[in-house]
Amino acid sequence: MYKKFTILFSILFSLLAWTESEITPEDLPPWLKPELLVHIAAMNMNEDQNIEFREALKECLVGLQRVVQREIRKGGVNIPKRIERGINRQYGEFDKRMKESLSEPQYQSWENYLEGLKLVMAESARGR
Repeated sequence: MYKKFTILFSILFSLLAWTESEITPEDLPPWLKPELLVHIAAMNMNEDQNIEFREALKECLVGLQRVVQREIRKGGVNIPKRIERGINRQYGEFDKRMKESLSEPQYQSWENYLEGLKLVMAESARGR
């Protein structure tokens, strides 16, 4: 009987911990917001394209962060303009890399994702 209660309580505590750890849309990083996930799903990428997407996205996000850090460290005049140019360059490289691995029917969903990504990343940056 004691063993049954122990198992029951351990299951109950596991369920409680699981329900408390549910992920909400607010918990997701900007590049995985539900409005962007729709476009990722619409691209219907194969395994190789998924791998390329993850790697290119990672490079883009790291590049965005480096652009801001580098320009602030350099200092001088027109820092916001230089940051904007660097950010646009990163998005351009991301776009070029993905268009090389996507097929023509996937382009529209890709462009929708990229435009949405630019918006949520800009909002995220303004919120800091």
